[in-house]
Amino acid sequence: MREKVIEFLKSRGAEQAGVCRAAENPFGMDYAISYTVRLSDAIVDGIDDAPTHTYFHHYRTVNAFIDRLSLECGFMLASHGFKYVPVPASQSVNGMQGIYSHKRAAVDAGLGTIGKSCLFLSSTSGPRVRLGTILTDCKFDILPAEPKNLCGDCRRCAAACPAMAITGAVWSPDTPRTEMLDAKACSDHMKSAFKHIGRGAVCGICMRVCPLGTNNNN
Repeated sequence: MREKVIEFLKSRGAEQAGVCRAAENPFGMDYAISYTVRLSDAIVDGIDDAPTHTYFHHYRTVNAFIDRLSLECGFMLASHGFKYVPVPASQSVNGMQGIYSHKRAAVDAGLGTIGKSCLFLSSTSGPRVRLGTILTDCKFDILPAEPKNLCGDCRRCAAACPAMAITGAVWSPDTPRTEMLDAKACSDHMKSAFKHIGRGAVCGICMRVCPLGTNNNN
């Protein structure tokens, strides 16, 4: 089933896909499927000192695509007798958190690591991805994941952050998010400075300046 799931997701637009043991979750599922969908470089490159209307639309469209793809993957699992829960691509149910961490699943599935920006860094596309996750009771053979520090000495995201919310701390599995990112400062700045674009729901500057996943190192 591991190979079937990965092939299914990649054949429908996912760039990477993997599986892992699931952390504690309200559904009692023991396994998670994680996958990435790459964003448009042309649209991301258009972000300068503020997000664009096109980026906001692209963000929402890719999220909708992920929700549909996760549901279709769930249907495939159900056809083989397994239970599934598609994790919403973008939903906050407890402050600034969702029902399950997409980033944790992606790291545990061996798709990449967490950068100084607190964004997930895909091993193939850097931060220029959105994540999908499906929780399931389907038992998979799990390969060990060894996340690496992809940031090195780079601090471009911290220097570019208009909210000064990124500390530049290096991530490890035991690092609290509060040591890396002031999430409230980030959210407050978006709602204040970019409220004319999707009511301040997106920014994208730290993603755009990251040299990973692109040939643009300027």
